[in-house]
Amino acid sequence: MTATYAPSASKKELMLSGINNQDFLEALGADINRTASAASETIKNIIEIDGLTKSLAWPYVKLYYAALFYAHATLRLWGRSPSYFRTLELMRLRNMLDAYGIAPPFKIQTGQYLLSADMRGSAVNVAVDSGGSGSHESAWREFHRALSELLVEVKNGPYLAADRENVEKQIKAFAALISKNGNNVSWPSQMRNDIHYRQAEGVWYPYQGKAKTSALQQELTSAIDGRVLFSELVTASGSDLLQFRSACIAVICLGRGIIADMSAVGGSKSFLRYGQRKFEDALTA
Repeated sequence: MTATYAPSASKKELMLSGINNQDFLEALGADINRTASAASETIKNIIEIDGLTKSLAWPYVKLYYAALFYAHATLRLWGRSPSYFRTLELMRLRNMLDAYGIAPPFKIQTGQYLLSADMRGSAVNVAVDSGGSGSHESAWREFHRALSELLVEVKNGPYLAADRENVEKQIKAFAALISKNGNNVSWPSQMRNDIHYRQAEGVWYPYQGKAKTSALQQELTSAIDGRVLFSELVTASGSDLLQFRSACIAVICLGRGIIADMSAVGGSKSFLRYGQRKFEDALTA
């Protein structure tokens, strides 16, 4: 993003008007390709790397990260970017505010921020994330908020009643699944922490239950190949671990589906052919 914008401030946000839309979209597109490629590579590391037959801890951690990366890619495709910036990276913005004599509504310092694009107004809105915790929690909060806003758009959209009802039902189920019925909007991060740092859920040695790594690999492969309905994923029941698994796979499928649709619309000139698609094409070459 160039420094040709004109900043202004409200009580909670900074507005950067007059940005170069092309420059901003190129930066956003690069971020989308980066996160989607990382997600796709992570999935590959789950599906094709053999390990101990019942060792599920690291596959679950990788599954979480694939979902997190696709959540980031999806949010950016929707013009929203939960981003962590260091003070050094914010110096240009700080200097611009000083030059315009504008007092920001928050400290311009290292921390978690939310950028939202307004391409019609050639502007970007910048807000500090005041939700606390870390960057993972911030991303899941924003993802859940985006689903809530999507639900409102669907309710008010020009759709047939039956189609609207079906989509609303799936969005509600999806939002409930990834937030433990609305009780914790960063629940996927909590589950990953429990597995990763507390060695919980019986997926580390000595293993609990009869679940095998191959079952997770097969379910993930079936889902990304389109052999599992999204509606089945978002209505999953059972233990926290099974719901966590379905939630992550649902996020992955949503992200991949949106990328596939946009790539099809963009055709051979789509920026998306330089990211996930290029990585996956190289594997089959």
